[in-house]
Amino acid sequence: PIPGELRSFLAARMRELPAELRTDLQVAGRHFTHCGYIMGPSYCSFGCTHCYLPKNANRVPLPTLEEMKSQIDANRRMIGPGGGLQITGGDVVDAYWRAGRAADLAILLRYANRAGLVPMLMTHGQVLLENPDYLDHLVQYGGLRKLALHIDITQAGRPGFPIQAQKREADLHPLRELFVDLLLGVRRRTGVKFFAAHTVTVCERNLESVADIPRWLMADPRHLDAFRMVSFQTEAAVGRTRKLSSPVSAEEVWRRIQEGVGIDLSRDNLWFGHPDCSNMTTLMVIYPEGRAVNLIPADTESRKFWAEVLRVFGGIGNRGGSVFESALAVLSAWARRPSFSLGLLRYIRHRLREERLGPGLLLHLLRGRVRGLNIVMHNFMGQQDLAAPRSDIVEKRLAACAFRGAFRRNGQWEAVPMCEMNATFREAQYARLIPSPILRPRSPAETARPAVNRAAHPELAGAGRKHDLSSISGEAPRA
Repeated sequence: PIPGELRSFLAARMRELPAELRTDLQVAGRHFTHCGYIMGPSYCSFGCTHCYLPKNANRVPLPTLEEMKSQIDANRRMIGPGGGLQITGGDVVDAYWRAGRAADLAILLRYANRAGLVPMLMTHGQVLLENPDYLDHLVQYGGLRKLALHIDITQAGRPGFPIQAQKREADLHPLRELFVDLLLGVRRRTGVKFFAAHTVTVCERNLESVADIPRWLMADPRHLDAFRMVSFQTEAAVGRTRKLSSPVSAEEVWRRIQEGVGIDLSRDNLWFGHPDCSNMTTLMVIYPEGRAVNLIPADTESRKFWAEVLRVFGGIGNRGGSVFESALAVLSAWARRPSFSLGLLRYIRHRLREERLGPGLLLHLLRGRVRGLNIVMHNFMGQQDLAAPRSDIVEKRLAACAFRGAFRRNGQWEAVPMCEMNATFREAQYARLIPSPILRPRSPAETARPAVNRAAHPELAGAGRKHDLSSISGEAPRA
């Protein structure tokens, strides 16, 4: 059920972890190596108050397709087969659309899929909201199956939602509804079930209203049909972030999340690298009452069961294959450990008793009244954390980082943690890519590149007549 190549990657990753992190509940090294990222176009038209991009980001020329493909290939060599790859940089959708290179993004998504990775596109989503046909195109012809939409009151530049008018996260619920309509509409038109994550930066300004977001997500099953995950990300002193007087802590953010969900949630039920960096739990939400049930609680029986799940099924998941292939892999792993069936039955009985759930739950399941929601929190480090000399805990967090991207330094590819990239490498790397100021500044018309010729790119073979890529263009990024 698990390819030999992936087993080798997982074993190597487990050996890299600090000894105290190699627990039975450690996901890194058992289920995945790490999530990768690429340094795509650095441009973004927004001017958010907590942006990891440096001030010179919008002056960097867009990379070529070959440069992007080399990053994808390097990530594949470091992650292994079926690894997750975040397509990020600045806002890559914004950048490619405005530069008249919208076709490039579909090419890169298809290339990542063919390389054996599972790409997730990271964006503030405004271009997709205004041009839903483009999202159709990325889903149908780029093979996009995972999308992350960043929405919060730190964002400046979104039409119709000026930052000065947004006081609480609930003020952006009408915008979130627009994205629900967009996501469900694309799934309806294309017939493809792709899923979205809702990402949120948390700072002093929106800490008290963070609970508004899980409340909204759970208020309507349509919301969870669109968003299967919400990721809360603590502010970090990097890039264009405007430092506030009271930086938020991971503990404060988690308390607000629990307030919104309405039940206690443990932070250390599963470990994704270092527990100071990433925390996650999974909820089952039962309608019409909207009741949340924690599927990964902190009691001894639950920890024992989930440790067994990782032992039996670690390495099997959404790796870009068909539903049939995934089901076959699960059944194959299960057949090798038939005793798991008894453990599963005992655990279901335990959880039903603990949650006081009776036979009515089965009826809710059969009627389609149950949804799932993954809640994630990332606690990023800033420049002050990574400045020399680094503490022992910082070194261990970097060694266990679950979010590392391929970066070429001194001619060699390295897997660089995102926190280290933002605080140490990104601004200097961009400075090397910016044309010399003694050269004549080029006009937007000169910097804009034409849409890619489909005939010259076999990656786009099979694209339907509905989408003429030569007509997908937009305003070029400003210098």
